[in-house]
Amino acid sequence: MKKLHALFYGLIAITASSCMHHDHNIDITYSESNHEYSMKAYFGKSQTRKVENYMDKRLGRRSNLSFVNSRIDGTIALDDHTKFYIRKYPGTLEINLDKDENSMENYKQVKFMCQGIKKVLTK
Repeated sequence: MKKLHALFYGLIAITASSCMHHDHNIDITYSESNHEYSMKAYFGKSQTRKVENYMDKRLGRRSNLSFVNSRIDGTIALDDHTKFYIRKYPGTLEINLDKDENSMENYKQVKFMCQGIKKVLTK
């Protein structure tokens, strides 16, 4: 029984330490169709603040909105009438924009921001 407990706690320790080493993995995917644009990004929680600051610079200032220290799961409408779904929490960001509900300029601004997030994460 003691060996089983030791094995169990050893596996927990190995699992916990391996999870900590994956903090720097980055996975970003973009998807686009005639009607939608989307991005999914998974990254180390320690990089969340860099992403939030970049999002504030690209979109937040125009709408007096801050993404810093926020968890979001819903649709956002900015002052310039840009409307998109966002799911954001430490280490995860998903954005879906319906092209039919947004102007071409607003779509391009969101797409540019999403592509810039990759640059922010790989610096």
